[in-house]
Amino acid sequence: MRGLYVHIPFCSQKCHYCDFVITVNRSDAMRKRFFSSLQKEIEFVKRKYGTLIFDTLYLGGGTPSLLDSGEMSHLLGILRSDFEFQDGHELTCEINPGDVSEEKLKSYRDLGINRASLGAQSLNDQLLQAMGRTHSAGDIVKTMELLQKTGFDNVSIDFILKLPNQTVKDVQNSIEKVVQLGAKQVSLYDLDVHEKTVYGRLQKLGKLDLPTDDQHEQMFACAETVLSAAGFFPYEVSNFARPGFESKHNLIYWHNQEYLGLGPGAFSYMSRRRSQMTTDVSQYLSKCEAGDFTSETDDMISAEEHEIENLMTGLRLSKGVNLNEFILTKSRFSGRLDLLVEKKLISRSDNRVALTRRGRFLCETVIQHLISKE
Repeated sequence: MRGLYVHIPFCSQKCHYCDFVITVNRSDAMRKRFFSSLQKEIEFVKRKYGTLIFDTLYLGGGTPSLLDSGEMSHLLGILRSDFEFQDGHELTCEINPGDVSEEKLKSYRDLGINRASLGAQSLNDQLLQAMGRTHSAGDIVKTMELLQKTGFDNVSIDFILKLPNQTVKDVQNSIEKVVQLGAKQVSLYDLDVHEKTVYGRLQKLGKLDLPTDDQHEQMFACAETVLSAAGFFPYEVSNFARPGFESKHNLIYWHNQEYLGLGPGAFSYMSRRRSQMTTDVSQYLSKCEAGDFTSETDDMISAEEHEIENLMTGLRLSKGVNLNEFILTKSRFSGRLDLLVEKKLISRSDNRVALTRRGRFLCETVIQHLISKE
């Protein structure tokens, strides 16, 4: 399996938690520069790899749903003329609530987009406003209704946990509502406070009231309980889906398979080499226009590092990993594994190990303990 990710950097404004590679400049000139630069990057990729075949296509950002129907048609036309896609491939577009009309969504469907990822983050208007989001809870409901009306049966919803002043009840109400609205996947993301964001500056001033670790765990447990009762299962630590609606593109990441990233800030993992061309929109445009496609980050992954990455990503999946697949590195972590089993953070059946419920909540800590060289 191989996936294609295309980063669309445009946003109407920057949210208070956002540390992504975006621009709020959506002028006609900027949009033309972006598409021209993207075309140049694609031509470089074709020279480097030949004609690539992909199983999934994911349009992320930024806010891809800010593209009008003509721009989306142009974008998909470029991609389909320069790459090949498997029949019936999953084509996801990230959508911001309130950005889309019925007409735009119909055109997206006609263009072959068959999966939507809705950046809801919360259904509490006060929390949305505090995050700097441009939409309301009502916009989320309306957009979900429009998605269903226009034939989008496969809709995933993103939520953020551990927001300032967020409560367990907020999480419960939000999750219950989107289940009622027909979501097929729910993705939970913990707030990560970055220094150069509004939240980062507030935290530095001691003005960011974040939930405690216990409250955070209660939020995660509450979300799991509501979703499990509604027929969702955690196929990955932070992703819950109804059977058959697991994100094929995300599973490429969790199985540590190849993916190509295009656009500013996008990562690629091809031929066991991980690279990122830029971390800045202006730099991306300037480099592409100058024919400079050198990578700001470019790491060759050794066979041993590849196994460790397989462990890190594979443990996030509900089925866990088979220890027999870690020929080079098993001796490095096998002793620590017994301790994690004893602490009920990992379960073991013969040679297969997987995270327990509490292990899923403490996933990052568990994995770092397991792979640490100390």
